[in-house]
Amino acid sequence: MKQRNVVRTIYLYLVTVVGIVMALTGLIGAITNVLNMYVFRLITSDSMQNELASLLSFASAVAVGVPVWLYHWDIIQETRQHAPKLATAPAAVTNEPIAATMPPQPEARRDLIRRLYIYLLSAIGLFIVMFNLINIAPDVYRAFFMSLSPVTTPVQPNITGPASLNNTYAIQSLIRNIVAVLVGTPVWLYHWHLGQREHRDPLGN
Repeated sequence: MKQRNVVRTIYLYLVTVVGIVMALTGLIGAITNVLNMYVFRLITSDSMQNELASLLSFASAVAVGVPVWLYHWDIIQETRQHAPKLATAPAAVTNEPIAATMPPQPEARRDLIRRLYIYLLSAIGLFIVMFNLINIAPDVYRAFFMSLSPVTTPVQPNITGPASLNNTYAIQSLIRNIVAVLVGTPVWLYHWHLGQREHRDPLGN
């Protein structure tokens, strides 16, 4: 029975990680597509259908990932509230060597799995923030400060030239990086503070 409880705990946290990663990926993509298409008008009419299909794909990832994450996280929290607390009373002094080689309790193993989950999601959120912050400055330069080539092909009025397309791609990348930072920061901070709080108060008192 105790072994089955540990396997169940691993399943719950594993599915929760998959759900939240799917939700984050979909959320970043969906917000980016909405901003590109409807707010900043960076998508041409020729590629609008592809962008709409991409938006529906990202929205589907959010619609699937969020319920999976919340449902299993609610089970985890409810199980943790009703789980027996680890004993804090000092053990009786004994001369028997068997007492020092007792196997870890299932509650301790579940607590270890929970800590791995919390710090894994904290690391995922931090990596999202770090990798996208690195790209913000180059995208700003490419979108607004990069000088145009001195030799350009003439274009007709009201027709977007290659240089404008390059700027558009840089702006789209910049928008995605900013959205990713805004989405990843709360994930990182929430799980980091949760891990620190449980580190100071491992019994959840």
